[in-house]
Amino acid sequence: MPTSGQPQRRPQQQSPAPERRNGLRLYPFGGFEQVGRNCFCVDVDGDLYIIDLGLQFPDEDMLGIDYLVPDLSSLRGRENRIKAVLFTHGHLDHIGAAQHLLPQLHYPPCYGTKLTMAFVRKRLDEDHIAGKAQLNVVPYGKRIRIGKIEVEFLHVTHSIPDSAAIALHTPYGTIVHTGDFKFDLTPMNEAPADFQRLAELGKQGVLAIIADSTNATKPGASKSEKEIAETLEHLIGDAKGRVIVSTFSSLLNRIQQVIEIAKRHNRKVFLSGRSMETNVEIAQQLGFMQAPRGLVRKMNPGVDKMPDRDVLIITTGSQGEETAGLARMGLGTHRHITVKKGDTVILSSNPILGNERAVAKVINNLHLKGATVKTNQELALHVTGHGHQHDILLMHRLVHAKHVIPEHGEPHMLAAHSDLARSLGYQDNQIHQLTNGEILEFERNGTARKSKQKISVRDVIIDGRGAAGEGQRVLTDRKMMSSAGILIVLLRCYSESKRLVSDPDIISRGLIYGSEQIEITREVIQAARKAYDEELQRGETDRKAFKRAVTGALYRYFDRKLDREPMVVPLIVEV
Repeated sequence: MPTSGQPQRRPQQQSPAPERRNGLRLYPFGGFEQVGRNCFCVDVDGDLYIIDLGLQFPDEDMLGIDYLVPDLSSLRGRENRIKAVLFTHGHLDHIGAAQHLLPQLHYPPCYGTKLTMAFVRKRLDEDHIAGKAQLNVVPYGKRIRIGKIEVEFLHVTHSIPDSAAIALHTPYGTIVHTGDFKFDLTPMNEAPADFQRLAELGKQGVLAIIADSTNATKPGASKSEKEIAETLEHLIGDAKGRVIVSTFSSLLNRIQQVIEIAKRHNRKVFLSGRSMETNVEIAQQLGFMQAPRGLVRKMNPGVDKMPDRDVLIITTGSQGEETAGLARMGLGTHRHITVKKGDTVILSSNPILGNERAVAKVINNLHLKGATVKTNQELALHVTGHGHQHDILLMHRLVHAKHVIPEHGEPHMLAAHSDLARSLGYQDNQIHQLTNGEILEFERNGTARKSKQKISVRDVIIDGRGAAGEGQRVLTDRKMMSSAGILIVLLRCYSESKRLVSDPDIISRGLIYGSEQIEITREVIQAARKAYDEELQRGETDRKAFKRAVTGALYRYFDRKLDREPMVVPLIVEV
C-alpha cells in the first residue's frame, strides 16, 4: 500500500495534556496505531470531550495479559474539565476500559445510545461501580448541549445494533466522528445509516471528520449482513445432528439471524458463555432482539436429553480462547456438551490477527472429536462491520469535511485512508495522519497543524483484578521467565548477627537441567554466598541490600556463563 503521502513527523516534545484554554485541539489517546484501545479527545477552550474508552486485546507475545487500556494519566489534575465521555457503540474496543478509567476520571457524565449505555452499565456492574456513574441515553438526531458545544448522535450501521457517529457542534466548527461504520443497505433488525443527516451536515459545513480506517486497504464495498443468511440457512437446514455456531457475543445481528433460522428448522437454541447469555438478555430486554418465548435458553444439562436434530447451540470462542465455550467443547471439558461425530460446527467469524494458531488448534480438536467444521475460509459465513474503500469514499462524499483525520487502525490502514482522501482532491495540509498522543491544533481561519508538543502515552496493562497500569511489571516478569526461567535462592541467616547458617539452597525451573545442573548449581551457591558475605563484611544489615547484592552477582554470573538473564528471586529467612 503506498505510504508516500504520510505527513513528515517533526521532533516532538513529550508533555502532559495541553493547558491552553483558547482554541480547538484534537488528540487521540489510542486507536491510531492499533485496532483497539479507541479513545479520542476533543478539546474546546480547555473543556474536554472524550469519545470512547476502549480496550485492546493482547498480542501473542503478551503471555496471558488480559488486555490494554488507554493511558489517560496526562489528564490528572484536569478531571474537572472533562465535560462528557461519549460512546459510539457497545463493542469492547470502544467501551471495555470504562470500569478502569471512569473512576480515574472522577466519573464525568457519559452519553450514548440505548443499547450502548446498557452495555456500559454491564461493564461497570462487574466492578460494582455503576451506581457512581452518570449514564445518559441520547436518542438519535437530538442535539444536546454539554458545556460550550452541542452533541448529536447519528445512526450508522456496524456489526452491533445502535451504533452511532457523533457530531460535535463547537464554536470553531462541526467535528464528525464516524465511530465504526459500514453502509449496509439491507441490515438486520434496524434501519440503514442516516444518509440524509450526514449529507445535511456536509451542506452546512463540517470542519473535520475522524473516520474509521480498518478496511481502507480493501477495494469495493463491504457486504451486507444478509448476504451470509443463505449459507447459514443451508448449513443449519441440511445438518442431521446438533449444530454449534460460534461467533462474537456482541454480533447481535448475526445471533438474531441464527435464532430465526433455528426457529424455521424447529431447533431449540441454547446459549453457551456468560457474555453470550448476558448480551442476548440485554438485547432482548431493550427490543433489539426478538424470539418466541422458550425458543432461546441458557445452556443446561437437559440439552443432552433432547434429540440431536432439535438442538442448536450458540457459543463464544470463535477466536480460539482457551477458556471459552467452543475450546472446552473440543477438549471435552465443557460442563454440558462434548462434541461428537455428527455435530456440525460453524465458525461465523474471521480470526483476529494473531489468533490464527489458537483458532486452528480448536478446529483440529473439533475434527478429532468427529465433528464437521465449517469456516469462513471455505464458505461465506462472516461479513465485516467496517466499511471498505467505497464505503469510506461515500462517507467523505456525504460529509465533505474540510479536514480528514483517519482513525481506528494500524499505520498502514491510516496511510491507505489518506490515499483515498487524496483521490477525492484533498491536499496534504487537509489530511492529518496522527499517532497516539499527537495534537492537532485549529486556527480561527479553519487551518490546522500538528503541535510541537506531544502527550505522553504508554501501554497500560490490565492483568487479573489489578489496577490499571500495574500489569506492566507482571508482563516483564513473565517474559523474563519464558525466555530464561527462574532461580530461587533461599538464604538462612541468624537474626542477630545476619551470618549465614549454611550454604544457600537453590531451586530453578526452566533454566538448568541435565549434566550442567550439578556444576552450575555449585557455582551459583558460591557466587550467592560470596556476594552476601561481602555485604556483611561491609557492615550491611538491610535485607534489601543483601538481596540486591545476590541478584546482581547472579545476573553477572549467568550472563557470563550461559548468556541468559533468568529471573532471580532471593529469599532471606532469619532463624
